[in-house]
Amino acid sequence: MALSFWEQRWLDKADIVVVGGGLVGLQTATELKNKFPHRKIWVLESSVLGDAASVRNAGFACFGSAGEILDDAERMGLDNALSLYGMRYQGLTKLIQKYGQTVIGYENSGGNEIFTNANDFEVVANKIDDLNRGLLQFHDTPAFKLKDLTKLGMKIHSHAIYSPLEGAIQSHLLYETVRKHAVSSGVELFSGIQVGQLEHLPSKKWKLTCTSGGHNTNHFEIEAQKLVICTNGYTRWLLENEEVLPARGQVLVTKPIPELTFRGIFHADKGYIYFRSLGSRILIGGARNLAFKEEETTESISNDKLVASLTQWITEIIAPYAKVEIDHQWAGIMGMSNSRLPIIEQRAENLYLGVRMGGMGVALSALVAQKISDLVD
Repeated sequence: MALSFWEQRWLDKADIVVVGGGLVGLQTATELKNKFPHRKIWVLESSVLGDAASVRNAGFACFGSAGEILDDAERMGLDNALSLYGMRYQGLTKLIQKYGQTVIGYENSGGNEIFTNANDFEVVANKIDDLNRGLLQFHDTPAFKLKDLTKLGMKIHSHAIYSPLEGAIQSHLLYETVRKHAVSSGVELFSGIQVGQLEHLPSKKWKLTCTSGGHNTNHFEIEAQKLVICTNGYTRWLLENEEVLPARGQVLVTKPIPELTFRGIFHADKGYIYFRSLGSRILIGGARNLAFKEEETTESISNDKLVASLTQWITEIIAPYAKVEIDHQWAGIMGMSNSRLPIIEQRAENLYLGVRMGGMGVALSALVAQKISDLVD
């Protein structure tokens, strides 16, 4: 199917094209439109909604548990791990200030890192004073403290490490708000456009070869003065040498549990297990560390082995007192690498990247968008 004359005229040229219509891409486009109100700013998104993790996440507004920060420190050094926490904290603060708590369904519930045995708890608990001192550069209250969870009826160690600054959001409300904000600012959003190839032209513009509507033979081209890539876990589809790997995250939601004993968000196993209350339901996600290679994929489908493990977590550890039935399950695609630090930089002439959110796109998105906008002239 060929594009009409009118479609070709409309889709021919833009000043700045943002590829990726998730939280980072939409907010980046909005920041750019605010900075350059007379330029044509487009967002190209291959799906109807941001298909990676923006509306397929678990709805956590967090910066990283103590155990996760220590794990990151082993991987990329303590200074980088603390800096990453700071970026997440600053990004979430900016996000809430920009949109307000109510409209995005934000709940300042605090976050709890739980442990299934005393030894694992002691290893992390013995480090929280050092972490708190290191994190005072970002806020003037302790990031972590101990909390007694014996009354919750979970089969866990009696004490958790509590983060009073963390919370939860309603993912659909956040995405809807960000999307509306982009459109109302004058950003043009095109859904159903898959970018397949990039070419840097002698004119210094970028040519994008695209398809639309699922028609692989329906090729057309878009030229942009400047190009911003915000495709996170899908980045290697366009830039195959970038240090960003897809990382699939499994998510389950139970049917309502009238006797549910907790509210708030919880982390376990260095952040690889995460769960929260959703009304009287339990939402749980993760277990990617049980099958790293299997989950290094852009296929948004469930992994039966990991679904079984997450279900076991609910029935044997989180809510052993209740009859539990799974009501929803899905998967989302994150962008990871050995370094959890996001890539925010100019990669080539008139080409900019805001990718590799490391599973923390909610917290990072507003800050990353601002930093990309600052790079573009």
